[in-house]
Amino acid sequence: MADIVKTAVLTWSAALLTISYLGIYPQMKMDNTFVASLLTGAMASFGIERKSNGNNKKKDINIDNKDTNAGIK
Repeated sequence: MADIVKTAVLTWSAALLTISYLGIYPQMKMDNTFVASLLTGAMASFGIERKSNGNNKKKDINIDNKDTNAGIK
């Protein structure tokens, strides 16, 4: 039963976002962020998550403070 409800929320929220972004019903006003949060929550409950492309590796930052007077009174 829980999977049916999660699937229904997933389908409903995906359909509403698609309709909203395509502009099929321009008179329909809704908060897209709320529907997107429901879609994200439903997807997370099934274990679906966004995959990063691997370019987000942290770079080492070297700071050379030997020539500055910061913090010196």
